Amino acid sequence: METTSTLGDLPEIPATRPKPQRGAIQVYDTLRDDILWLRIAPGSAIDEVALARRFEISRTPIREALMLLAGDSLVVFLPNRTSIVPPLSLHNMGEYMDMYLLLSRAVVRGMILKFHPKNGVELKSRLTDLIDHLESEPGEPALRAELALRHHLGDLASNTFQNRFYRQILDMGIRSKILHFFPNSKPADLAAMRLSWQLLVDAILRSDATAADQIVTDMLLAENEVILRSLHPKFGADLALTSHNSAKEP
Repeated sequence: METTSTLGDLPEIPATRPKPQRGAIQVYDTLRDDILWLRIAPGSAIDEVALARRFEISRTPIREALMLLAGDSLVVFLPNRTSIVPPLSLHNMGEYMDMYLLLSRAVVRGMILKFHPKNGVELKSRLTDLIDHLESEPGEPALRAELALRHHLGDLASNTFQNRFYRQILDMGIRSKILHFFPNSKPADLAAMRLSWQLLVDAILRSDATAADQIVTDMLLAENEVILRSLHPKFGADLALTSHNSAKEP
């Protein structure tokens, strides 16, 4: 005999994951920018009460924003419920550079396949902006101009999945460039960087994917050499540690 189902017989529908409040998104965006651009130093503790006062909201959206930042590996929750900005570490720098290289090369090759001459005007305009900043403001302004140009290349490649990870890898390198690349770049390094970008854009405009691939590779390897140079000891190897009192009289 056919039976009729009741509400109690229906399968339970799993609850959807609640979306963060708008206030949490605003806090997330602001703190993410503060962390990436070192307005909040690596290793700093996060004061939720102070943040609630700063943004004039309750601690609930602050906590939600910190959870989102933890998903980006920009905040770490400690066992005592304290949250901190994780200290910068070199333990996975080699892995980072591998992915930086691979994604950068993939972006350039992909965008050349889809490049249309009409996009050349904006590409050259962004290049000019970067060159101007490298010559006059080789620091945060130049880095922001370079990121804008790299983001533009990613957008032109028109690969949603690739561009998502490409932007993430670019963001994760911001602090290394602020701390290690630009402060330790010599005039010759910046001149080589300017030339590399000019050659890259020229290769893109003539649809030479092989040349563009090599230019990107050489550019990022040169960048890595500057960062490695910043880690060399400055005076430790030359400092005399012999005590004057230990010197024997003739």
